[in-house]
Parts: sequence; structure tokens; C-alpha cells
Amino acid sequence: MNNQQHQDKVNALAPDSNVLEPKDIYTIDAPVNNPEQDKFKRWPFSQRVAQTIASRSAPSSIVIGIYGPWGDGKTTVLNFIKRKLKESDEIICVKFNPWRFTDEASLIKGFIQALAEALGKSIDSYPEKVGKWLDKRLGRLGLTGFSFNLPGFRFNPSQSIQGLSSVELEEWKKRIENLLKDEGKRVVVLMDDIDRLEKNEIQAVFKLVKLSADFDYTAYVLAFDEEMVASALSERYGSGDIKAGRNFLEKIIQVPLNLPKADRVALLEYCMVGIEEVLKDANIQISEQQFRYHFLNHFIDGLEIRVKTPRMVKRYINALAFSLPILKGEVNYPDLMLIEGMRLFYPALYDVVKNNHDIFSSSPFTYNRKDYKQRSLEIIDKGIQGLTTDEGKSAKNLLKALFPNLKQSGILGNINYLSSGWRGEWDIEQRASSSHYFSRFFSYSISDQDISDQELTSFLSQIQDNSVETTISNIHQIVGEQRADLFILKLNSIIEKLSSSSSQNLALAISMSGDIFSKEKTFWRRSLSSAEILIGKLVKNISDDQIKVNVAKQIVLHANPIEFAIECFRCLVPLKEGEEIEQPLSVDQERIIGEAFSQKIQEISQTSPLYLQFPEDSTSLFLLDVWSHWGDKEEVKQYLLKALTQNPETVVEFLKCYLPTQWSSAYYGLRKGDFERNQYNSLAEYIEPSLIYQFLRKIYGSSLDNPEYYDSNNQQRSLDEKVVNQFAFIHQVVIKEVGSSNN
Repeated sequence: MNNQQHQDKVNALAPDSNVLEPKDIYTIDAPVNNPEQDKFKRWPFSQRVAQTIASRSAPSSIVIGIYGPWGDGKTTVLNFIKRKLKESDEIICVKFNPWRFTDEASLIKGFIQALAEALGKSIDSYPEKVGKWLDKRLGRLGLTGFSFNLPGFRFNPSQSIQGLSSVELEEWKKRIENLLKDEGKRVVVLMDDIDRLEKNEIQAVFKLVKLSADFDYTAYVLAFDEEMVASALSERYGSGDIKAGRNFLEKIIQVPLNLPKADRVALLEYCMVGIEEVLKDANIQISEQQFRYHFLNHFIDGLEIRVKTPRMVKRYINALAFSLPILKGEVNYPDLMLIEGMRLFYPALYDVVKNNHDIFSSSPFTYNRKDYKQRSLEIIDKGIQGLTTDEGKSAKNLLKALFPNLKQSGILGNINYLSSGWRGEWDIEQRASSSHYFSRFFSYSISDQDISDQELTSFLSQIQDNSVETTISNIHQIVGEQRADLFILKLNSIIEKLSSSSSQNLALAISMSGDIFSKEKTFWRRSLSSAEILIGKLVKNISDDQIKVNVAKQIVLHANPIEFAIECFRCLVPLKEGEEIEQPLSVDQERIIGEAFSQKIQEISQTSPLYLQFPEDSTSLFLLDVWSHWGDKEEVKQYLLKALTQNPETVVEFLKCYLPTQWSSAYYGLRKGDFERNQYNSLAEYIEPSLIYQFLRKIYGSSLDNPEYYDSNNQQRSLDEKVVNQFAFIHQVVIKEVGSSNN
């Protein structure tokens, strides 16, 4: 299909209110009886078959086979044939269902009963005569297993037609034929669903047809899947191969007819109208652009080749009728419709996608793994195994549409670096390619570790009218124990849509929920979208400058714990000039917030030294820097001097505040780094290093005369010993440098 043909098909099938038709066709997998509902041109074919039967003048019987796969409309064709034959007074139609009988004997008896009922109903002057004749003939043979009654007509044969001798069977056949001839009638027997029977039952049906097919004034129309029936017959009437089964069919079926394939365009239109009805019933809105370019294009390129029968369409529509309402508002609808198509039409591929989350919605960091591409290709090949070349190509088109990372990473296309921006858009659009949404498409539910988009939407819609306290309570309810990161991630994706008043309320509520967002902080998680960054964006959203300042001030003063307040302050006010953050406040506004936070720090410091309140943490140093920057640096120096002079034994705790926190692959976590020259210089801005050394000498004595920066004896030193020795080592180096420069 060239590009123009493809686009013409898309245009023809795009949603159009004028295309909608009655719903009843699409509700159940039922055959059609009314030719006005014929979507696949079965009526002309059926008319021709009926005309062939009705126009016969010869008394001999005829057996017609209608061949077609399951779900292709064979039952509809039989309905149409019966409808057309009813127009003739010389035709009696008998629809015989072999499914009602459990064995060969009851099958043959049932067939006799069906013919007798048809004859009794159509020739009212003969019922008693026919009844007596059958009762005499079949009763003499001991056939007493079942009975039925018609007006003036009693029939009570039994056991098995196998009890009839060939002479008596011929007598019975002639009697029936004479009755038909006298009335000028022809009986047409319609049999359906033969291919759904067990193998022994299929064999019994064709034994029956072979036995009765030479009745005069009769015709048989049998609808079945030729391959399945031939396979069943080959085991009893041939060498076991399907060719032998077909040879047997040729002896019975005089007029073999293949059901015309459903027109592809008609099949697609049937499918699209059904989808529109499902969307309408579920009250789901999809824009024309979404439907046309995100769904219909990819349906044609990826799924159409596997949609071959009306029944397949009905099964697909029913699948959507289930999945779309249950995931309403929680996923990308075009993606869900395509994945449901994959489940039905490429089941093996669906399974490998479902079970390989890391391949189909992976992080960009996995692309660099040595075996990533090879493993991905092997998994995809497993999913398309057994498909034709064209089907395999279409299946890959479907994968590329659903999971763009497969193309961008070079697995199913040219390598093109996949930026984090694209991944953010997938989250916003609720795409299957998003690692946060992937599992929803395959579980039909929202896991306990996930946050429902519907729940989040409801939460956001109430923020503007709720108090901060109520919003805080709702945040705790949504986040629970383990969903803080996901909550912030989802809010980041929709923050631009929030109003100024909603942003104000939400920023305050998050800042006062620090007990949730400050838990289990790690080096890696700090580098991701966090609550503090979100707060900065929310403050920037506030349009009124005075309100913005007041909100920012409340955030830094009331955020709890203090570590969380510090992170919020970082995102509102850059401490150093040129610090690259998206500044939500003006310079004057920053000064107001900085001075307010500085005042809060002074109040905190009165309880006990900051470095003791926040041991082994850079928190205290940041507080000192804020206090110094927005307050009085000399005041900070005097504060530290007084604290250390009054409590010299706390000097080691003060030093440990300067140790940087680092990620260690050896420890698989965070650890304290080394005290280096940079830390020494920073310390010297607030207190004389020689004074620190004196305090340390009082504790460690002469052991500091020859300090070692690293432990040369490879002995495991405590953190205290490490920082003391490193400080002392650097201090002695500095003293020597100063002495050399003075000389």
C-alpha cells in the first residue's frame, strides 16, 4: 500500500457522525437475518445458491458445501438462503442442528424426526397415513427410544437406524419421495457448525449425509471449515492425511463453494463504527487528531492485516467494551485500543511485551547495556514467530507506534538519542511507553504502588476551595507510605495547568507535609524531580507578587523538618550569585525571604549549637551560610567561637559537619567523604583553624604531632579519627606554607 492509498483509507474511516448505524449489530456475536444489515455482500451470494436449488427440475438430490473459516459469516449465509427459499411454495426448509445429538444413533434418529416433522407440517392431508406407515415400519424394527406427536400423527421409533435393512431403508426412502413428488415439494436441509463438533461427531454427520443424500427431491446445504472437516474425516475414511479427507468430501459434496472473503474496507468500516459506539457508550472523548493519527494510522499499519473475519471484529469490539471503561481516565486511549488489538491478533507478541517491561518501557540508561539490543531483538523475534513476512512487518510497525524507544534506541530503527523530554511527554500523555503507565495496560487495574489519575484529578479539582489543612490531609491519604516520589512526578507533569490560587494552596500544603517528602532521601533521588523543586514552580505560578512573597515566606518559616525547609529555601532563593535555578522570585523578594529565614535560624540556634542539633550533616553549614549571607557574618563568628569555647569537647562534631556526603558504589549507598583543603578554607571563614587545632590537642594530645591523611597501616579508623587526622594534616601543611611565604 503506497502512502496515498494509506491516507485515503484513513480519511475514509475517520470518525464521522453520518456513518453511525443501529447498535444491535455490534452488541452480540449473532448472525444477521435481514439483508439490509448485510455489511459484507453475503446476500447476493446467498441468493445465487438459493436460486440454484429452487430452479432445479430434476428429482435427484444435490449436496452443496459452503466453505469458510470460523467467524466469516457462514451462519448468516444459511439464514439468507433460507429467507430466499421461503419465497417458493415448492420448497420446505429444514434447519438441522447436529449439536443437539450426542452419538451416531441419536443423530440419525434426530434427522428422521426432523424430516417427519417437516412433512407432517406441510402435507396436512397425509399425517395420519404417514404416521401409521412409520409406526408400522419402524415399530416392527423395535425403534422405540423416542417419540413425538403432530395433529393426527404419532411417531415412536427408537434404538438405531442401523437396525434398518437396506431393503427396508429403500422402502422408507421411496415412501417419503412419493409424498414429496405428489405434493410437488422439495426439502432443503441446512446444516451449520459442523466444524465445531468432535471428530467422531463430524464423521457421524457425513455418514448420515452419505446415507440419505440420494433421496429424491432433497437438497443439502452444509456450512463448515473445509480444512477442519477434512482433517477429521481423514482419520476414518482415509490414510490419515488431510488429502484423504478432501477426497472423501469430493465424493459427497457435489457443489463446493468458498464463501467470498469479507471486503477489507467493509470489515474496517464495521470495526470503526463499532469502536465509535463503544467510545460513545463509555462517554470517552477522543479528538479526531488522536483517532486519526495516533490510532487509525497505526491500526491500518499494524493490526489490519490480522483482522480477517467479522467475528474477529466483534471479539475486538467486545474487548474494548470491557477495557476502555475500566481504565477510563487512567491510560492513553489510542494506546489501549492498539494493545487490545495486539492481545487478540498477535497473542504471542502480547505475551512477550507484557512480560518484558524493561525492554518496552525501559530507562534510557539501559540502552547502553552491552546485551540490550541483542536481547531485545531475540524477544521480539519470539513474539512474531510463525507470522508471515508481511504480518511480521506489521507487528513491528505496531511495536514502534506503541514504544518509540524501540526505534530511537536502534532496536527497530536508526539510533537517535531519546531525550528525557520525550519521556516526560509520555507520562503526561499516559502512554504505554511510560514506565509509570506500562503495567496498567496489561493488568486492567491500578496497583497499590501507583496513584490513580482519576484520584489525582479529583484532588486537584478541590484544592482551590479546600483549606490548607484539608489539602494536607488529602495529600497524606493519596501518598500513603510509599508513593511520595510518584505523587510529585505526576504533579510536575500538570503543574502549568494549575491556577494561581490552587498553586498557592498546594505549595503551602506540600511544604507542611515534609514528614512525607523528606523520608529516605538518597543521593540519587535528590537528583530527580522532587517536592522542593515542585514548590518553587508552584510559587512561580502565583500571579500576585504580594501573595507570592507571603506564600514563600510561610513556606520557609513553617516547612518541617528543618532539612525540608532548607531544600525549599534553596529552590526559592539562590544563595550564591549565578546559581542556575529557575528563580521564582525577584531580587527584592529574595531579600525578604532570606532575612525571614535568617531570623528563624537565629531562633533555632539558641536551643543548642547548630552543629550539635544537626550532627554529621551539611545542614548546619547551610544554616550558617544563610545566617551569614542574609544576617550578620560577625554575629555568626561570635556564635561559633562562644559555642566551641564553652564546649571544646564538641569540636569533632563541628569538623564532621564539613565532611561531604558522597555516593559509594562499594557501599551501595551514601558515605562521608574526606576532609579536604576546600573544607579547611570554608571553616576558616568562620573561625580561626589554629583555635580548632588547640581544642583537638587537648583531646588527642601528641598523637596529632604526626597526623596521617590516609591510614598507611591500612587499619580501619573511626570517622572521628579520620576527620581529626585529616584536619590536623592539612593544618600543618598550611602552617608550613605560611612560614615559607614569610621567609
